[in-house]
Amino acid sequence: MNEELSTAVKDALREILGEEGVLEDADSLESYGRDWSKVFEPDPALVVFPRSTEEVSRVMRLCHENRVAVVPSGGRTGLAGGAVAASKEVLLSLSRMAKMGEVDLLAQTLRVQAGAITEAVHEHVAPHGLIWPVDFASKGSSQVGGNIATNAGGVKVIRYGLTRQ
Repeated sequence: MNEELSTAVKDALREILGEEGVLEDADSLESYGRDWSKVFEPDPALVVFPRSTEEVSRVMRLCHENRVAVVPSGGRTGLAGGAVAASKEVLLSLSRMAKMGEVDLLAQTLRVQAGAITEAVHEHVAPHGLIWPVDFASKGSSQVGGNIATNAGGVKVIRYGLTRQ
């Protein structure tokens, strides 16, 4: 979609997220640009790290206005190539969006940001006698947003169903 990301867009992203919220070094592009499938070679333009839905919205608005493709990235544990940035996209990492709220015992619910690590959710609800039934080998690095986006199942899928169930 885009050959090279303009300096103006890069500067605007840094204004939204701060210097620490934008990476474009080769190691970061390689690491954040791929998932476990290793099917496609990563080639993102840069990686951005919003901390809130408001920052995500601002990044998305800027990219849309400038016709810049965006690939969301979570724990990068997927095996389908869906989170690979292979064509100079902006890679939007949700890793800094990992806040978890209080457990609502009456409703037996928990509100978490998309970057919350699956295993951390397990640990957060366990003292309350609750579980997050999505469980798999990558639980230490997979993120809830990715669990939902891919409708993940895991080792308890027969008993509890897929994520959206």
